[in-house]
Amino acid sequence: MYVSRLDRPWRETPFLFQGFYIQDSDEIAKLRELCRFVYIVIPDDEYTLESAQKKPTVLSMSAIDELVNGEKESHKPRVTFIEELPKAQSVHESIENITMEIWSDLDEGKAIDINDINECVDVMVDSIKRNPDAFNWVCRIKEHHSSTYRHAINVSAGLTTFGRKMGFDDEELRFLAMGGLSLDIGNIRLPKDLLDKKERLTDDEWELVKKHVRFGMDLLEQASNVDERLLWMVATHHERYDGSGYLAGLVGDRIPIFGQMAGIVDSYVASTEPKPYASAMTCEESVQTLFKQRDQHFKASLVDRFIQSIGIYPTGSLVELSSGEIAIIVGQNPHRRLRPRVVLLLDADKNPYGSYPVVNLVKETQTFDGKPLDIVKGVAYGEFPINLEDTTF
Repeated sequence: MYVSRLDRPWRETPFLFQGFYIQDSDEIAKLRELCRFVYIVIPDDEYTLESAQKKPTVLSMSAIDELVNGEKESHKPRVTFIEELPKAQSVHESIENITMEIWSDLDEGKAIDINDINECVDVMVDSIKRNPDAFNWVCRIKEHHSSTYRHAINVSAGLTTFGRKMGFDDEELRFLAMGGLSLDIGNIRLPKDLLDKKERLTDDEWELVKKHVRFGMDLLEQASNVDERLLWMVATHHERYDGSGYLAGLVGDRIPIFGQMAGIVDSYVASTEPKPYASAMTCEESVQTLFKQRDQHFKASLVDRFIQSIGIYPTGSLVELSSGEIAIIVGQNPHRRLRPRVVLLLDADKNPYGSYPVVNLVKETQTFDGKPLDIVKGVAYGEFPINLEDTTF
């Protein structure tokens, strides 16, 4: 079991990490000696699938769906997507402005103001609790905005959605959101031309980029009232389950659970963003990649739960239907992840629709001529001339 909190401050105990998996009876005895009770996160079942164990080059989305499906959705949205969307748009704009101010202050050598980050966190978490699809939709349609702010906000939103699926309480959700905004603040200490380089980095340049983790920790340590868990989260978000990560090469559950979660979300978001030297993956391709990395780069049960939280085809991803139409995902159906709710953008001839009809693929299973209506594949942003920010429905 994973011990997430104690009934006393962590600093009053000998435990190295704030949050850890029980490894042996001695740790149970030490907990019993120090605490009257502790808080635990009940681990997911370790799903197995013969084809997954053989590490196939490509695993069908239906096989992935079979693996992560079947769980009851305990955190249903409080409001509809349409009701939350205008609030989510306003919240995202506010967060982007505050994030830009934070990075500008850091660039001028000022210390981080944790209150500024808290201001971002509170409004975003509240929106995601009301309806995660709405805020994640806004994150996706802002895809072409500044990569620095976009990545931080997208990771923050992804971690909050992930934590919501894990059943974390409000305090932990806000901590995850803050961590997402803070993971890469150390980049401010790196040369701008290095971050903007259009070619692949040399070995020496890559070693320098790795230092953003240490730089980020230094910046957070200079701030006041910083939760020590936030430092650990930043320190370990590039560690990998098999020990192949950095900075310390930690293995398995020696990586704190928040660091493991941050690594999964950061990797997923980064792979779906365009880079100067490489095209972005589709969301489908990124889910495939994560799935193949189960119990290699990332703990299998955490990967499964993350995929549950975002869906097989995440909100905001573009897809092509068997009808030839191009659509964008606007909502998940928890028990039928391969059949989400979509908005049709282009018709079968790839011409824009005059309006944007919403289609629930659970209810609408056939085309007008009686053929099966399914998602055929994910579509990369930029493949078709679509301006998502102008999409209204």
